[in-house]
Amino acid sequence: MNLRMARVGGLLRASPNLSLLDVDTSGVAAVERSAAASNAAVAAVAAAIGLPLAIGCYLAMQAGSVGEIAYLAVLISAATAACIGARSNPLTSMPWLIAIGVTVSAAGDAVWQWLDWTRDIGSDVSVADALWLASYVAIGAALLRSAPKVRTVDADGVIDFLVVFLVALVAQWEFAFDEIVTDATYPLWDRVVWALYPTLDAALLAVVVRAGLTRRFRGGLAALVGAGSGFWLLSDFSYTLFPDSERLEVWMNLGWMLGSVFLACTVWYLRAAPATQTGKVASGIEVTRPAGIAVALVPLLVPGAVMVIEHLRGDLENVYLLFTVSVLLIGLAFTRGNRLLHAENAARAAVRSQERYSRMVALHSADAFLVLDRDGVVLNDAPSLAALVGRLGWSASGEAMLKFVLQPDRADTRAVFERCLASSGQTFETELRVRHQQGHEMWLSARMTNLLDDPDIDGIVVNLHDITGRKRAEAELSHRAFHDGLTELANRALFCNRVDHTLARNRGTGRQAAVIFLDLDGFKTVNDSLGHAAGDKLLKEVANRLVQAVRSADTVARLGGDEFAILLEQSQSPLDESEGLAERVLQSLALPIDLDGQCVTLSASFGIAASDGASTAASLLRDADVAMYRAKTAGKARWVIYDPEMHTAAVERLQLENELLGALESGQFVVEYQPIIRLADDTIKGFEALIRWQHPRLGTIQPDRFIPIAEETGAIIPIGTWVLNEACGALARWQRQFPEYAGLTMAVNLSTRQLGSPDLVAAVRAALAASGIEPSTLVLEMTETALIQDAGVATDRLRELSALGVLLAIDDFGTGYSSLSYLRQFPVDILKIDRSFISTITEATQLPAIVTALVELGRTLQLELVAEGVEVDIQRDELRRVHCGMAQGFLFSHPLGEAAAGQLLDQSVSVAVV
Repeated sequence: MNLRMARVGGLLRASPNLSLLDVDTSGVAAVERSAAASNAAVAAVAAAIGLPLAIGCYLAMQAGSVGEIAYLAVLISAATAACIGARSNPLTSMPWLIAIGVTVSAAGDAVWQWLDWTRDIGSDVSVADALWLASYVAIGAALLRSAPKVRTVDADGVIDFLVVFLVALVAQWEFAFDEIVTDATYPLWDRVVWALYPTLDAALLAVVVRAGLTRRFRGGLAALVGAGSGFWLLSDFSYTLFPDSERLEVWMNLGWMLGSVFLACTVWYLRAAPATQTGKVASGIEVTRPAGIAVALVPLLVPGAVMVIEHLRGDLENVYLLFTVSVLLIGLAFTRGNRLLHAENAARAAVRSQERYSRMVALHSADAFLVLDRDGVVLNDAPSLAALVGRLGWSASGEAMLKFVLQPDRADTRAVFERCLASSGQTFETELRVRHQQGHEMWLSARMTNLLDDPDIDGIVVNLHDITGRKRAEAELSHRAFHDGLTELANRALFCNRVDHTLARNRGTGRQAAVIFLDLDGFKTVNDSLGHAAGDKLLKEVANRLVQAVRSADTVARLGGDEFAILLEQSQSPLDESEGLAERVLQSLALPIDLDGQCVTLSASFGIAASDGASTAASLLRDADVAMYRAKTAGKARWVIYDPEMHTAAVERLQLENELLGALESGQFVVEYQPIIRLADDTIKGFEALIRWQHPRLGTIQPDRFIPIAEETGAIIPIGTWVLNEACGALARWQRQFPEYAGLTMAVNLSTRQLGSPDLVAAVRAALAASGIEPSTLVLEMTETALIQDAGVATDRLRELSALGVLLAIDDFGTGYSSLSYLRQFPVDILKIDRSFISTITEATQLPAIVTALVELGRTLQLELVAEGVEVDIQRDELRRVHCGMAQGFLFSHPLGEAAAGQLLDQSVSVAVV
């Protein structure tokens, strides 16, 4: 007979009325490990006890001493394997507690067997009982050791424990141990020991059930623990229910042996994976709530079932005990059910809270979000922030938000956070910079919302948006708004801003600022001849040379086109320094510039203006511009310092510019005619048409005051066409009135812009057709400067005009380029000697060499000569002496209106008749 069978069976046979349910259960729970760890554990156990188990199982099925020894061998082998498996763990750990339980149980069987062999103690209490009872305690402690540590008492677990404990204890007490424990014929100590068996069985069963409800153990480990405890329980229940069954003895023995072996395997499984063996239980709430409900309600049936069984057996001695247990179970069931409802409500509330939390976070969602406490410490892990800044795997939880804000932005960020902290439910925004893992700065938009009063959030939610791209775009737009796109120099807006700041800073210091306005000379020629790409390259090179010429504190700006400006911020002598800078820039620009194989040299005209107490950026720039214009008109490649009188002239010029086109429409222009005299006989050869502006407020304005303005604005085109038509019409009327002057000529001046106009030839043709004059009586005059401005276009245009039959004259000859090659290139008919040369004739027979040369040149080229500005007799006489063909000037007549010129012609005819 098996040892444990003899022990339990002896007790039950002593009281034949006892039966049913002496439950001795042990359970260990653990989570599933990887396949590799499980295989390692199983292999180790197989090597340690596999062979003894196979032999022992065979021998244990035999009767007599052989079976008993084989039974002990298997238990001792299992205990040895369990101890070996648990040796790498602390003595208080779950593997050691299981190993101790298996070992102490085996030791109890060995001691009892030895006492039975030597003393035939039967069912007496002995040391073996202490060992068996200790095994229950060890296994129970192992199961409790696996429970997660919590700060509060697990009330649900206590209730479940008490319910199972009461039911198991009552069942065992009523059907197995009641009469034995209450029988006074047995010693008190023996009865106490016997009472501990159902008590510890019930307690161990309650622990196992609670562990199952919470799914504290999972996977393969749960299977090992379940198998070990299941075989032990099955064998215990069988001996309780069937104490006299010889047929089941072999299978009972096998159950106890297999239980010990599987518990030993559990230790080796835990050794293979000691770190994460038990599942987590969330706040003591069961994973499977129906099981929890069943534990609360099903035990209520047990007292009634016991009473029914006892009624059938005619034994109702423990009615009061069963009623008391029923009351206790009902109270526990009510408490447990109430807690289940509370747990259900709490779970639903937690779900709703989490949903609301998620909604709130989504509402404020961004590239990343943080939840901060009142101290600005991050409460969430913020993986999105880690990804945003390139720090994958980093957790911001527990760190102060300001820690990863760059130093220049921390004060502002802290101020916004404090304002948000003081304003519940309010939202505040700011922008801050952080450092990316790769080293570059990132701009983030931070939107802080105080949700500390919201129980689901309980923090300040900070939504972060990556605005680095936007900030870069803003910086680029700002740069473009204040810098020239071609040269990267400051533009007009930035230049004026810096001038204003400089003037404000200089006030009260005695220092002055100066502005230099410069305009490139001849840039249009380069741009038109070499193309805009070459022009852009030229402007970039000029910008580089200007930057190299100035001081580091000065500002260089491109104002537009080929106009630049330089600001000298602080100076004791701004005019002297400005003149020195202008000279350096001129020298720098004089160096050749290579434009794709074409070498170009430049010059510039400079205007210089120094500040005073009343200066503004606009006034300084305006004054420098006025001075630059004066330098340009004075001959270019020079600088002019602003004088207040220039401003008056500039204002007048602006007024004339604004009124110019209106003057043509309102008929304020008139044409006067100055006669051209044939020197051989003092007769009138023709007239030169000269425009005058009869201004209603300023009176008569001479051409030298408004023609340059008309030339710049383009108004010269309609004005010139009007003069041409007026002159041709007057000539036609004179020729009809005075047939004797059928060959009378009319000279009309053409400007540079007119000569470049593609509509010029059509306008001349239309004037000839409208007036009906012969083309040969119309003389078109041009200056040398106008001709060489674009020599190719001028040549083509003159040839087209010559083809019409009109005569072409070069006006003010000798003052410009005076190139013989140009005279041969252009199809001209007349040379007009400038008045500046004629004014040098002051003595008889002392004709200046330049005049003599010009006369000889015209005679050589077979061109007609007209001397301009003849004002005294000696000039007329000397020109006649050297055979200069024609002359005009105040000596002969001032410019006349059409009627006065007609009277002059009439008088000439009368004199000729007389």
